[in-house]
Amino acid sequence: MIDIQHAVKKFGELKALDDVSFHVDTGEVVCVIGPSGSGKSTLCRCIAGLEILDSGTLTVDDKVVDYNDPSLRKYANEKMGFVFQHFNLFPHLSVLQNMTLAPIQVQGMKQDEAEAKALTLLKRIGLEEKKDKFPEQLSGGQKQRVAIVRSLMRDPEIMLFDEPTSALDPEMVKEVLDMIGELATTGMTLVLVTHEMGFAKKIAKRIVFVDEGKIVESGTPADFFSAPKTERAKSFLGKVLY
Repeated sequence: MIDIQHAVKKFGELKALDDVSFHVDTGEVVCVIGPSGSGKSTLCRCIAGLEILDSGTLTVDDKVVDYNDPSLRKYANEKMGFVFQHFNLFPHLSVLQNMTLAPIQVQGMKQDEAEAKALTLLKRIGLEEKKDKFPEQLSGGQKQRVAIVRSLMRDPEIMLFDEPTSALDPEMVKEVLDMIGELATTGMTLVLVTHEMGFAKKIAKRIVFVDEGKIVESGTPADFFSAPKTERAKSFLGKVLY
């Protein structure tokens, strides 16, 4: 479903991605982990088209995607939902308006249809009564759950998560992880950048360990967490698992 070959992304002199090749099968749940500044988020953002590769290829469903081509950008964006670290909800819009804005204005969905779909999704996560609230009136966990269902409004085939719990207070993390875990059981393709090692071990079919812009190691959770092959992965796990 997603295939990246020999990806390079630079920010000035910094190589955020350095000859990265990465593949995700349909229905696969892949957790991308690694130290801060390793290139994890850049990888996720390049898949979503929020950053453009300097070189290399990105293929989605066997179609090579050039994000400078509007038709191919639309093709890829229609297949993907993206959830950020900091929610990215519009502060001046209600929950319902946040959820229906893109489907109405971008996809041409009728307002009553969009609102009915939004209410169904909000009911699914127990936030139907918050439909007229503004983001500042929600807890961090509620904001992130709204951000997730907002992405689901477009029925994406792929969901990309960029450290979705990093901005949350500890007591709010579980409700967001539970929601992502539920998505993982539906067969949806998920790419999750996370620092939640226990959660990654629980839901991932594959762990990808990134450091200094390179994929250092990739394997099943059982293999990676119990018997990492590289010294860098062993060092990382020794610091984050306790």
